[in-house]
Amino acid sequence: MPGPKSFLDLPRELLVEVLTHLDHVQITRAKRICAAVKSLIEGNAILLYRIELGIEGYLDGPPQGLCTSDRLKQLQDRRDRWLRLDWSHVIPLTPRAVIPQSPLPYECQDGTFMNVKKHDGQVTINKTVLPNKMDTNVEYVSHGLQVDALDITTDSTQDLLVLLDIRGRVHVWSLSTYTAHPRATQAILRQQGVHGHLQITALYIAHDLVALVEWSDCVCVTIWNWQTGRTIISAEGTTLSYLATGLAWLSSRTFVLADASRGELAIFSLHDVDCTSPNVTPIHLNDLPPCTRLQLPRIDRGWHISHFQLDTTPLSAELPRDRPFSINPDLNIVVFTLQFVTHNHRQMSSRYMGFVHSRFLMSYMTPLTEGEQPKRNVVPWKDWGPKHSRIMTRCIASAAFARYVYGQKVVYSRSHPIPAKQLISVYDFNVHPTRLPAAALTHSEARVQVVEREARLHGGDGTEVYVELVDEATVIKRDSQSQLQYHPFVQDVVSGLPYIETTRFVEGPPQKRAQFMMDEERLIELRLYGEEGPSTDTVRVYTL
Repeated sequence: MPGPKSFLDLPRELLVEVLTHLDHVQITRAKRICAAVKSLIEGNAILLYRIELGIEGYLDGPPQGLCTSDRLKQLQDRRDRWLRLDWSHVIPLTPRAVIPQSPLPYECQDGTFMNVKKHDGQVTINKTVLPNKMDTNVEYVSHGLQVDALDITTDSTQDLLVLLDIRGRVHVWSLSTYTAHPRATQAILRQQGVHGHLQITALYIAHDLVALVEWSDCVCVTIWNWQTGRTIISAEGTTLSYLATGLAWLSSRTFVLADASRGELAIFSLHDVDCTSPNVTPIHLNDLPPCTRLQLPRIDRGWHISHFQLDTTPLSAELPRDRPFSINPDLNIVVFTLQFVTHNHRQMSSRYMGFVHSRFLMSYMTPLTEGEQPKRNVVPWKDWGPKHSRIMTRCIASAAFARYVYGQKVVYSRSHPIPAKQLISVYDFNVHPTRLPAAALTHSEARVQVVEREARLHGGDGTEVYVELVDEATVIKRDSQSQLQYHPFVQDVVSGLPYIETTRFVEGPPQKRAQFMMDEERLIELRLYGEEGPSTDTVRVYTL
């Protein structure tokens, strides 16, 4: 019996099987082969789902009993709702159980909000399981603590809670039992904190590693392997070569450090560092040379950085088992916030929000191909910033709470003159050309109307939404002034990383501007009012 004469002579099932071994870009290109292949791909849910996962920056999750067609439908629905801010429910929460009481710590990850509260000497950690589109129920659980907490962070895929107490001890607990984690050799990574009063702390988990950046009388950076209990990186005191004000994990062995002394993003790799042996000798951060230092725009000599912080999506060790798909951590956006002040503290700059893709930062870790020139260790702003980042000074209410960035999206509340309303914008740095047209398509279940101009939002009933591709460069003029704040740059700052901006009004009392957090399936709105009189604090969840 003669075999197939060409690729197209193969049985349909084999053709699909072959195409599933391609990535989404290759499958899309394969549609150009001929009309038959194009028809095959566009009529097959498995291949369409694979394309959509790649375009949206998601990874397929564990089997859940959902067929591929249902997963594809859910993924497209999630895309459309985020692009149009078309939430399915607005659900109020019990505020006293949820609102963070600064400076007490909180965390929001994987559909769970956690915060620590102290009342009449009793410290409790509160967990709120947030509602979603399919389940609008809310679950509140509280647990008493025997320690006062300064900071917490979690990774639910490892059942992991890391807690820094006021004595500087770092506890490694099970998230479900609040006892020592069974995979941790030591329940406490550090028995005593740094000297001096801790002013700023930040904990970060990346698989088996935990990083802590803290400010007291000096700056300290420490990285442990929480499973072995060993210190991997130690940097404490005035000998540290970096004024480290923030850290973000790019992968389980790569991180970027905000260096406020030089005004740089310093990228470090731990791939050549022994991070797993039980008897590892700690390395001082000064002895770990950065792979690359990306310089920020230069400023006048009379100024220095007063605020430099990094934010990105927390890294989970595994894909959540209760979701059909999850974001690809390789495609996260990294946000850096900047502010400057003169040496005599008489003038302060605007607050700047900067954005850069994690994959661009990771590109400096890519092994060189034959004949390729090595990338420079120090890269001036002009050689990377204008094309690969976006810095803006728009009238955005500063993010009072962390977790306002998730995947490639960032949410902000914006200033506007209309009372009793809140203007929110989501910046989506996934600008694949097929995504913006999807926002304009009319769906029978849609509760919003996409308008052509942002000005039309002001006279609407709150169901209007404005969606725009921003691909023109932002220009911040050198040595200029915005209202009472200054731009201290020695040259015009031009940056053009494109993004999709979705803007919509929400209702709310005018007494105090709301702040927003976000995760994969929801926006969390927190409104805090003055402490005088009865509390009118409110928390609402917008499920998408």
